[in-house]
Formats: sequence, C-alpha cells, structure tokens
Amino acid sequence: MKRLFLPLIASVLIPIIVLVGYVQRVFDRSLRGKDVENYTRKISLGTVRGMLLDRKGRPLSTSEVRWKLIQFNLGRDVEEADKRNLQKLFGSRVKFKKYKYLGYSEIKGLTEDQVYKVMKLRPFFRSLEVVPSVRRRLVCKECFHVAGKATSDGKGIFALEKLYDLHLSGELGYVRLNVDAHGNLIDEPKVIVFQNPKDVRTFLDIDLYRLADSLMRPYRKGAIFAFNPKNGQVYLSYSKPNPYDTSASKSDAPMLNRAVAGLYPPGSTFKPLVALLALKYGVIDTLFGVGCRGKVWLGNRAFRCWSVHGYTRLKKAISLSCNVFFYNVGARFGPKKFIKAVWETGLFGRKLTPLPEEVSSRFPKKARYYGSVLNYAIGQGEILTTPVFLAVEAGLIGNGGWVTLPRFSSFDRAETLRIEAPDWVYRYVKEGMKGVVENGTAASCRIPNFPYGGKTGTAQNPHGEDHSLFIAFAPYDDPTLAVAVVVENAGHGSSAAAPIAAMIISRWFSTEKPLYYLWKSGASL
Repeated sequence: MKRLFLPLIASVLIPIIVLVGYVQRVFDRSLRGKDVENYTRKISLGTVRGMLLDRKGRPLSTSEVRWKLIQFNLGRDVEEADKRNLQKLFGSRVKFKKYKYLGYSEIKGLTEDQVYKVMKLRPFFRSLEVVPSVRRRLVCKECFHVAGKATSDGKGIFALEKLYDLHLSGELGYVRLNVDAHGNLIDEPKVIVFQNPKDVRTFLDIDLYRLADSLMRPYRKGAIFAFNPKNGQVYLSYSKPNPYDTSASKSDAPMLNRAVAGLYPPGSTFKPLVALLALKYGVIDTLFGVGCRGKVWLGNRAFRCWSVHGYTRLKKAISLSCNVFFYNVGARFGPKKFIKAVWETGLFGRKLTPLPEEVSSRFPKKARYYGSVLNYAIGQGEILTTPVFLAVEAGLIGNGGWVTLPRFSSFDRAETLRIEAPDWVYRYVKEGMKGVVENGTAASCRIPNFPYGGKTGTAQNPHGEDHSLFIAFAPYDDPTLAVAVVVENAGHGSSAAAPIAAMIISRWFSTEKPLYYLWKSGASL
C-alpha cells in the first residue's frame, strides 16, 4: 500500500509545484522586459552638460562635441566591403575594435577630417555610422578651482560642476540595436534623442578673474575671495596655482582651492573681530588705552609688537595694528571668556559656502596655557582661517552686524549670519578700519575720493617667509563688496595683499587707481 501511496502523492504534487512556478514566472514584475534586454543593445551618443555662465552670460565651461565612427555587425560580407571602401577613401589601413556581443565595432585613430569625409559619403556605406562624443572644456582657466571638472561620462566631481550636477548633467541619447545571439543586427537601428540640460548662470565675473590673475602674477601661491555681503553673491573665488600653471610643481598643490580650503593664521586681520567682541562684552570701552613700548611681559616671556606706538586707544590700535594693545585686551578677557566669545560668533567650525570642498576655519576649544590668549588676540597661535572666512568677517563688520553668507548662483539658498552688538560698537570698529587705509598700515592703498575700510595682516609661517593678508569692505558707508586676499610667503600685508585688494575694489567700482599704483607708474595726483 505504501508503495502505491508515495507515487500517487508525487504525481499530484509535482504538477502543482511546476504550475505554481510557471505562474510566478509569468506574473513576476521584476522579470518584465528581460526578454527584450536579451536581444537589445544600446550605444550611447554621449553625455552632455549645460554651460556654467558668469554673471554677464559668458561661459566658464562648456561642452565640446567631437565625432567618432562605428560599424554595425551586419554580416561579414557587408562589413568587409565597407572596410575595403574605407581604406580606399583614406589611402591607408584603419583599426577596428570589435564589441561582438554589443553589436558594433569602433574605428580608432581617425582625424576629424577623416570622420567628416565619411559623414559626406555616409549613404554609400551600409554598416557605418557617425555618432557624437562629448567632452567638457574649461573656457575660463583662471576659474578652474571654482568651476570644477566633470568626468568623461558626464558626472561633476568637484566645485560648481559637482554642486550643480543635477542641473547641468544630461544625455544626448542612444542608438538602440536589436541583435541575435551572434551580435548581428536583425533590424534597423533606432536613434533615441533626449532633451538638453539647463545652463547655470552664476554670480562670478570673468573680468575680475583675469584681473586677479594678472595681479597675482609676481607671486607663486595665494587666494582672493570677493562677494557682496548684502546678498551673498560671489564675484570672485580665485586660487593660485592651478593645474594650467606650467611653473607649478606638485609640492605647490595646484589642485587645492586655497580660497575655501586653504588654512592660514589670520594674523592682524583677526583684530577687528577681537575689538568688536571686547566692546560688546564690556571688556574695554572707547576710552581704554595702553602705552605701547614695543612689548609686554608675561612671566619671563616677552610678547612683542612690530613697532613702538606710544599711548594707544582702540582706533589707533586697529589703524596701526598695535599688538601691545590687543595683548592687553586678551589678558583682560582671559582664556575661557575669550574662547567662549569667539565660538559664540558662529563663524568657526562650519562651512560658509555651499562648495563641497570647503573646509571650516579652526579655533581652539581651550587654551594650552594663560599666555595663549595673548597670541589668539593678535590672530596667531592655533587659529586657522580660510580666505572666505576673512571676507565674511570684513563683510559682517562693514554691514554693521549681519552678512548674507556667500552663494554662487540663485540655486543656492540665502543664509544670514548675525553678531548682535550695539550700533556704536560697529561704528567704532569701522572707523578704526577706515583709519587703516586713510593713515594707517595700508595708507599707500588709499583710493582718492573713495573711502573704504580695511585691515592688513602678517601671518607668521613656520615653513618660510610670512604670509601677506588683507581684508576690506567698500564703499565705507554702504558696503556692497567684501574682499580677502592672502599671498603666501610675501611678507607684510601692506606690501602684497593690500595693493591687490585695492586694485580689485578700484576696478569693481570704476574709481581712480589706488595711490600705490599711481606712485608705481609715476603718475601725478
């Protein structure tokens, strides 16, 4: 009985299992279209990207279309006939790279003229087709670090090309082939064409880039950042060197975007922020003054000033960059209160632009010893800032306590940063920065009949010559431009960075040339 029962059960269950498997296979949505995929091949016509444009509609980068020749697998007789005719046309042998399974071969090593000849005679070749190949081309080479780069398959990999990848990226389309198991075509190829992507119009200005590049020509490395503190529009984010600089070596890090990722001690460009915080928290008042004799002592260590300034109050301390004054401010703050006040500004430990490669500026969470605060008060010690940070600092003070953070196009969300303080505090610090240009450390960079505020900085560099820094906002009463310039290994801020910033301001507002350039050219006032 058992011998009969088991075969009976099997004869019933096996058909049911097979039927259930068949039904699942037929109605399984994940398998739909798989039969078509088995005999369908696609030849991409290439990726295409929209153009990055400057504020006037001029291209920063664009797509360059080139053409390549392919041969469909239509059978040996047809293919060999077209190969012979192609060799007769060029007068030489041609190289074929066969993709048998994909249904076509690519013809290598052809010049543009040769491809164009085939395009003209295309009706006489049964198996040949000319398809486009798209390559990204940078028009403004000075804009390399901010424009960025895209891969050969049309994917943005850094800077604005990556930031706006969803807007810029697209695909020309593809040629669809239906082939048999041997890769031979079984019907006519079909061309599927997609829509082109969008162009992105930025706030950048190509003219400023060319000016910045010419001004930085005497120097090996540095960065310039300029934007409108009222609406955040970035006009210039320049970094030197870039990969197009033939004189640059690998040790110069030409791929580094120094404008947003270069970290430098801010030096005396940090003093206006220190002055602002000291007045805000009542550490000093407008009557506070010190006698500068060139240095102060803390224990057995001397903290030096670059000159002897005599009796000095805040405005004079800013305009003449008196270290002794700010040593005293730091000492009156004390390490804990000073570090807390700086962190509460919201400037450190965060990104200030939407660029993916930006790094945040750094400030210590605690002082190693009491004397550290004296160094912090003059922008030295463990403080590291980016040029974009310095530009934001200048814009915030020039605007009287608020700034719209830098953004590169209307696709970027506008974000406002504020540091609350009484109006008289900002007015007092701004007057000190005006004094820097009028009769202080950057007096040679005054622009006739055009007042603006600035601050020089000389950052100590343990690896060589000091870095030259300068920050500025212009015009003085209602700033619409904030600038930061860092020139590596160029010495004092007044000797390299300040003249560059002054010329950028002069060109942007179409004013007279700064005194530095008038004297340099021998022109009379």
